[in-house]
Amino acid sequence: MRTRSRSIDNRKPPIDNAFVRLPEPIDRGASRAAPEARSERTVAAALLTLWIAGAAALHAGEPTGPQRIIALAPSSAEVICALGACERIVGVGKFCNFPPDLATRPQVGGLFDPDLEKIIALRPDLIVLRGNNDSLTRLGEELKVPIHRDGTESLADIESCLRAFGERLDRRAAAEERLREFRAALEAVRRRVADRARPRVLLTVSRSPDRLGDVLTAGRGTFLSEAVEIAGGQNVFGNLELAYPQVSGESILAQRPEVIIEFLPELALSERIREQLLDQWRGLGDLPAVQSGRVYFLTDDHCLIPSPRFVTVIEKVSYMLHPGEKR
Repeated sequence: MRTRSRSIDNRKPPIDNAFVRLPEPIDRGASRAAPEARSERTVAAALLTLWIAGAAALHAGEPTGPQRIIALAPSSAEVICALGACERIVGVGKFCNFPPDLATRPQVGGLFDPDLEKIIALRPDLIVLRGNNDSLTRLGEELKVPIHRDGTESLADIESCLRAFGERLDRRAAAEERLREFRAALEAVRRRVADRARPRVLLTVSRSPDRLGDVLTAGRGTFLSEAVEIAGGQNVFGNLELAYPQVSGESILAQRPEVIIEFLPELALSERIREQLLDQWRGLGDLPAVQSGRVYFLTDDHCLIPSPRFVTVIEKVSYMLHPGEKR
């Protein structure tokens, strides 16, 4: 099995069309004294104001924006739930597993194998995906359901994603709060490692499990490369323009990484498998990271998901790079 990582109901309808009956118009031709007519008009105006205020109050507590969301992108599903709108998700992609409450939602496949019939049956009013699928695009057009494309690739994009869903779901205050928390957590990591030497770091996001081949790493501008920089390291392939380039053993040897971190969210890492992976690195040649015993494996299920929760991965990386720092 290849250790390839993931890249990267019946609810009550909201009250709508509330009907407010307006007061009957005043009969200007009626034979009454002018003061009495003015008094009735004043009362009518006051009643109208009260009715309008009552209608506004009736709708004030109703959620606005999409109410039946299909979330195929794990990162977007996490953002929607972080904004307090998890109950609006009626269907999820097969890799959406956080928060745990999403396990109760119907699964509708993934980006490359969506279950179109199940999606139609769930009557979505918004489909969220990361990447492109022509069949989903056509389905959205046929159903007249908008598609939100999550283009998150960098840490700045995570912030943009929070803002976008804050607007779309009318959760602006929650989005601003999550943004403050995210930025504060990143800044705490930066401060903790600010005065430390920055080791040269190799990241792997995918490779063959039985040999050290087909190694994919992270290039410039990706959230993974940025994570290394914030955690106090230097990404040895951070100058490459391609987001996730494949690199050879020879190029890895030439870069002489001092720390190697393998991102393996789908791997059950036993001691036997750990030794097998380490042996493969030992067989590559003279690498400072191998000689000093600084080859690490990250198996957290969210370590390749660019969501606000990714900050916990950056914290772990920072302690791998600077193990002497107090937690």
